[in-house]
Amino acid sequence: VDKVLDSPGASTPAKFYALQVLGNMISFRWKTLPRSSCEQVRAYVVNKVIELSSADLAADRSFIQKLNLVLVQIVKQEWPHNWRSFITDLVGASKTSVPLCENNMNILALLSEEVFEFSAGQMTSSKIDELKNQFNEEFAGVFQLCQYVFAETRAIESSRPSLTNATLATLERFLSWIPLGYIFETDLVDVLTDDVL
Repeated sequence: VDKVLDSPGASTPAKFYALQVLGNMISFRWKTLPRSSCEQVRAYVVNKVIELSSADLAADRSFIQKLNLVLVQIVKQEWPHNWRSFITDLVGASKTSVPLCENNMNILALLSEEVFEFSAGQMTSSKIDELKNQFNEEFAGVFQLCQYVFAETRAIESSRPSLTNATLATLERFLSWIPLGYIFETDLVDVLTDDVL
């Protein structure tokens, strides 16, 4: 799969097919792979997401979105037991690059959808509960990232208004399950009305 994805001569349909094969392997065979293979696949996908997001290739938007879905499939398999630092890593990396931050917002939105909206029938109820609890426990870091983006809105708007839009869309995905204190006991509403809207 990596040979196809890394090949500059591979066609777009071939790359999408390779991602489909990888996604199926993650969904149906992940638990049977040796631990070292899981870690190699995870590292490869993470590095590819970072590479493509940082390069900010508008032409590859749909490819990056499909790669994000594959990463979320890995996260559902690995997090929290084998990838305890996932949220921390994602939030930390988001502050290094505006295009990467925007893509990481998209990943967080996808993960929220997968865990809180579309998880029935794809995971066991205990795994769903585990992911929901972990997401709730680590949400403070995600919320701080959203606040960071909103606080920098004026500086970002001139260069990258799509980051603000992605952050708003991500926050919208969270509204159905985050504790109400994040909305009403913080300055979020004031920041949104004064700086963003």
